[in-house]
Amino acid sequence: MKKLILWGMVALVGLLPVNESLAQPQGPRPGKGPWASGRRYNPKTVETLAGQLVAVDTIASGRPDLPGRMTLSLKTNQETLTIYLGPAWFIEQQGMKLTVGDQVEVKGSRVAMEGKPLIIANYVKKGTQMLKLRDDRGLPLWRSGPGR
Repeated sequence: MKKLILWGMVALVGLLPVNESLAQPQGPRPGKGPWASGRRYNPKTVETLAGQLVAVDTIASGRPDLPGRMTLSLKTNQETLTIYLGPAWFIEQQGMKLTVGDQVEVKGSRVAMEGKPLIIANYVKKGTQMLKLRDDRGLPLWRSGPGR
């Protein structure tokens, strides 16, 4: 009888809802280093900036199975910031060419990365072209899943 009660309790615990935030690791995801931005995007710190591109870079992932990541350096009237876009393959698929000297508008979440400010871009606008990277919650558009 005791074994039956014990197994019944185990079955009930298995039916309890799980808090997803407890199940998900915090901080950078394994294998992605400091550029694992999906969990860092904060809709409360979203801002829109305008300025000139002073650098366009692709950062190698260090692993052949992970794509490189694109970043921009944006010089505004107040500061020069690193703008994190996402995987190079996704940006290239969109067909928008970003080059040094371009005047752009960037909307994104301001976060701290290794003690320095970083903007995780929601979109980059150049003239009439728009490179959409994330939804309003910060979820990357290059990922598939429910709600996409």
